[in-house]
Amino acid sequence: MIVPMKRVAVLCTASSENETLDALQSLGVLHVDSANRNETASLKDAQSSFDAAAKALSILKDSGCAANGKSVSPEEVLATKARIDDLAARIADGEHAVATYAPFGEFSPNDLRALAAQGLEISLFRAPADAIPASGEGLVIRVLAEDAKEKLAYGVAIGQFESAQGVELLPIPDKPASGIRAEVASLAASLDAERKTLAGMGTESIAAEVAQRTSVRDFMAAAASMGAESGVKWLEGYLPEPRLQALADAAKKHGWGIAVRDPAEDEIPPTLVEPPKAFRPILPLFSMLGVLPGYRETDVSVVFYSFFTLFFAMLIGDAGYGLLILALTLFARRKLPKAPREPFILMGVLACATIGWGVLTANYFGILPEALPGWMKPRTVEWLANQSNIMQLCFIIGAVHLTIARLWNAILLYPSRKALAELGWVGVIWTMFCVASLVIVEGFVFPRFMFYVAGASVLLIALFMLDKSELKTNGVQLGMLPLNIVSGLGDIISYVRLYAVGLSSVIVAQNFNTMAMDLNLPLLVKIPCVILILLLGHGLNLAMGALSILVHAVRLNTLEFSNAKGITWSGYDYKPFRK
Repeated sequence: MIVPMKRVAVLCTASSENETLDALQSLGVLHVDSANRNETASLKDAQSSFDAAAKALSILKDSGCAANGKSVSPEEVLATKARIDDLAARIADGEHAVATYAPFGEFSPNDLRALAAQGLEISLFRAPADAIPASGEGLVIRVLAEDAKEKLAYGVAIGQFESAQGVELLPIPDKPASGIRAEVASLAASLDAERKTLAGMGTESIAAEVAQRTSVRDFMAAAASMGAESGVKWLEGYLPEPRLQALADAAKKHGWGIAVRDPAEDEIPPTLVEPPKAFRPILPLFSMLGVLPGYRETDVSVVFYSFFTLFFAMLIGDAGYGLLILALTLFARRKLPKAPREPFILMGVLACATIGWGVLTANYFGILPEALPGWMKPRTVEWLANQSNIMQLCFIIGAVHLTIARLWNAILLYPSRKALAELGWVGVIWTMFCVASLVIVEGFVFPRFMFYVAGASVLLIALFMLDKSELKTNGVQLGMLPLNIVSGLGDIISYVRLYAVGLSSVIVAQNFNTMAMDLNLPLLVKIPCVILILLLGHGLNLAMGALSILVHAVRLNTLEFSNAKGITWSGYDYKPFRK
């Protein structure tokens, strides 16, 4: 369910502001409303301090530093990274200078400047090989080197020299080529030492500093959000209704005043989703995708979890891959015993579902069915191998998925007449299922009674989708009704992607197996090549499968189903003010 929120104001005396904020942060239940926040100097300093620590932690993680390395401050990390960046830039400039002046050979820049001081002007230039300046009165041109690949010539001009079109004058360097190379080597040694220093730093101390600075930043943000008048200060925000008693007890203990009311219609509270315990592993997926239903929408976690598991299994579609995913999940859990358990439960469920679907379809690492022993080919294999059967199954899954959304709407809308319109949409869904099956499924016959169902369904939608008071403002929806009905066919057909993507995964696996086994090489050479091809091929196939989950399994839940259910995923997280 989506936990009901209360709008709360906590009042205290101005003199007890810090003690009140500290107690509220320790309590950790109030989501602070930042609408009236003032950007104070203290808040800006706290935010800057937090940003520095977060950046330092990111640098150490990107560098692969261990958790138990040397304890340092974020400022030490940032200073070391700044020196590394500066050294790298100076080395790049030096290498560019070496490459630029290498064609001129070894010479003394000081000698050239001394000659110029005595009135003998000497210029270095780079020009296209077919546009070399010519010598003339008071001017001597000498070409010292040519780059045949780039078709460039490098030379020296003695005397008064004005650059012609295409000719690039090069400044006299500060050091000879040998000096520049020596400086680059010295900088490279310094860079290597700085990188070793960074690699020895530990993330654990920085992570602790990030947590500490987060608390300070949030404290300052809450202080900047407080209202004040006549010696009284107050902090407003949202509180989950089940946690109201904890705030009331704290108020009694600390002598606060509290004002509690339901959120107004124009207020948008944060969303706190608390599905049944068995379905809570889906929450990390919501977090990863950055999606949450709006506060006044519906918690669809149970349906999302159930169908996402089915979609995952059908898209991966291989029992061998499922076993591999399960093994990797168990291994990761063993290596990370302190990590939250929900993501591992989710991956375990998805892996087991994939194993189950793979067994039903006899798919094991893309091994051809005829090469499998009989006990690995259940009766379902032949039925699911038929293209018409599996495509119709996808349409059935889609129709059931969308029907759940519409029936759910009808239940929530009852006793409003709009519930009848939702029942009409159920009829449209199954009409479109029959149309899709007629067009795509071989041998399907359109039931005659569906003509009556379709007519009655459209009539219900047209008559009851809007109340009389809404006809003026939303009457355009009636004009869009034919288009929306036709788009229902596209929604049903969209579920055929479960078959198409799953089939492509099986074919890719089979092709890599064939490629590996058909190598015509000596046995000692063939074995490592086969292993390499299988590892790379199946690894690539698994990666493509992971991408298909994000593209297809998520889409069918967050787009097709959510459009039917009326979920906009416009909610934002409940983030209590806490340490």
